[in-house]
Amino acid sequence: MIIKRNRRGLAAALVSLLLTACAGAGPYHAPALPLAPQWNAANAVPRAPDQAGPTPWWHDFGDAALDRLIAAGLADNPDMAAALARVDQARAAARMAHAAELPSAQVQGSLARQRQSVDSGLGQLTRYVPSLSRVQNQGEIGLGASWDIDFAGGLAAQSRGAGANADAAGAGVAAARLAIAAEIADAYLVWRSARADLALLQHQRDLVAEQARIVGARVASGDAARRDDDDAAVALLAIEAVLPDAATAVATTRNRIAILTGRPAQSRLAELDGIAATDPVPAATDPAAGVPADLLRRRPDLVVAEARLRASHARIGAALAEYWPRFNLQGLFGFSSNALSLLGGDSSNVITGAIGLRWRLFDFGRVDAEVAGARGAEREALASYRGSVLSAGADVENAFVALGAARQTLAARTAADAAAAAALDRARAAQRAGETSRIELVVAEARRIDAGRALVAARGALARAVVGCHRALGG
Repeated sequence: MIIKRNRRGLAAALVSLLLTACAGAGPYHAPALPLAPQWNAANAVPRAPDQAGPTPWWHDFGDAALDRLIAAGLADNPDMAAALARVDQARAAARMAHAAELPSAQVQGSLARQRQSVDSGLGQLTRYVPSLSRVQNQGEIGLGASWDIDFAGGLAAQSRGAGANADAAGAGVAAARLAIAAEIADAYLVWRSARADLALLQHQRDLVAEQARIVGARVASGDAARRDDDDAAVALLAIEAVLPDAATAVATTRNRIAILTGRPAQSRLAELDGIAATDPVPAATDPAAGVPADLLRRRPDLVVAEARLRASHARIGAALAEYWPRFNLQGLFGFSSNALSLLGGDSSNVITGAIGLRWRLFDFGRVDAEVAGARGAEREALASYRGSVLSAGADVENAFVALGAARQTLAARTAADAAAAAALDRARAAQRAGETSRIELVVAEARRIDAGRALVAARGALARAVVGCHRALGG
């Protein structure tokens, strides 16, 4: 009676576990994500469809040097090479996982000749059986085949997981492409702004130096107070103090561009030849933001996160398959003979067929742990995906808030520069009429340069904000 109850309990446990395995992980369904229906700060201009083959976003700046630099970076940047290498690895792993579902076959063969010792093994018999040869030949050749029958779908689940990992690696290339292009564009815009700022500073230093000379001469002649000379000297020293920092910004940003394009620092960058310091910083229009849902297919990091979620879901199916028995079919057709002349004949023919079984029948506790671990990994991947979506939405909103602020700043700096230019024109007219001195004109020119420096900085900040929006939107 007790034995029957134990058998019934064991049978009930097995049925319960197998029903759990039958339920499986289920088909993958995209999760509901915390996406707003529309943007708050960003525009709602529809984005071009992927199949339309849109022009790369950096072409909006209309700058040939920037286009060439980004092309060089995408070709030679080490991060891009590493991303492409990861794709090759992931695709190879996916092919291996798919091949595991298919039958496999291999040909094996060997030819051996051995002269045995008369003091050991079978060679000792030659002392008593003279006709027995000490030289033994062995020839074998055969075609073996095997097939792991995917009874519970574990191999198929592993193949799906490997395919999802390959998708993630492919999206990683797009992520690297976006990051490299955005970094190069940002560095290039910083270099253009820093170079223009340095040129303006150098001009301003010359003007302030001229002002200091004029004031010094007036002090010497008694037409000005000593305090005026001190003020001019302080102004000149202040500009001299910031010139090294401005020159350093130009040099370090140039080195950054070289590294991003896969070249050593201090390398000659032919793409930058012919660009004058007085050339305006390139500008671009606001990118189309579309709707928040567009991020799921546009942002490479979100594509990566979703692919990893699919891979983790597939691993649950692979873990659940361990509740079921696994069958393996094996076969061999070949020849084996100690006489090489008979190898391949009917007498040396070998045929083998077998079916194998592996069932972790008494290891369900460990299988339970593996399934629980796989489910936990899926929950972690889902949480990471949701977090990435939230961060992506915030990136877009923040980028367009910064873009709007940059446009307001540029408008104010443009108005200030226009006012400074008008004041300079009036000072020049007054000097021509003999109403003001040279020093007053120099002061007006220096103020115009201050306004020009602020305008250059505002233009550079706006252009970089545009780059930031493209990066937040996924290109």
